[in-house]
Amino acid sequence: MTVILTHVQNALAEGGLSEAQREAFEACQRAAQRMRRMIESLLQLARLDAGQEKGRQERVDLAQIGGECLELMRPLAAARRIVISEEWVAAECHGDAGQLGQVITNLIGNAIHHGPEGGEVRVSSGADESGAWVVVKDNGPGIAPEHAAHIFERFYRVDKARTGAAGRTGLGLAISQAIVAAHGGKISVESAAGKGATFTVRVPRGTRPDTSAD
Repeated sequence: MTVILTHVQNALAEGGLSEAQREAFEACQRAAQRMRRMIESLLQLARLDAGQEKGRQERVDLAQIGGECLELMRPLAAARRIVISEEWVAAECHGDAGQLGQVITNLIGNAIHHGPEGGEVRVSSGADESGAWVVVKDNGPGIAPEHAAHIFERFYRVDKARTGAAGRTGLGLAISQAIVAAHGGKISVESAAGKGATFTVRVPRGTRPDTSAD
């Protein structure tokens, strides 16, 4: 993919291309970029499955991580006129800030992408004796029960016609679930058709279990 993208980018940088040629190269570039994202996602899933991507083990605050993720996603929300509501309460746990940030970013991105233009996304965090949590809620079309049961499966799509839309691979929720599971936690969804979706990530406050012997 790197070789293909390099040649395409070099071709696009040169002058003398006709409009048809430029459109063809740009289509190749988009396809190669989607393939590279899918390959990277599959490699990450393979490493998580094999226990090779354990990440750092340190004290982190999901409220701080979530706030940083939300700031990165604000331009995307603004482009779709999505109103963001946030309520961050300290939510300390042990884990990898980068991996947990990837999960939260993916959930916020999904909420913005699937919600109606001009809609609302609510993000919150908190903690209790059993663990720390982050909730991402949207007012989009929701997920019917027959789809909600499979939403974390790899490549599963509620709308089959949207495969590859906006560069999506259908692996984001599967990767999120694998990361949360590696932290000894759980990710869940509550939804119904026409009533939006609420995703909850809950991670134990203590050190995650050692699965190296599994």
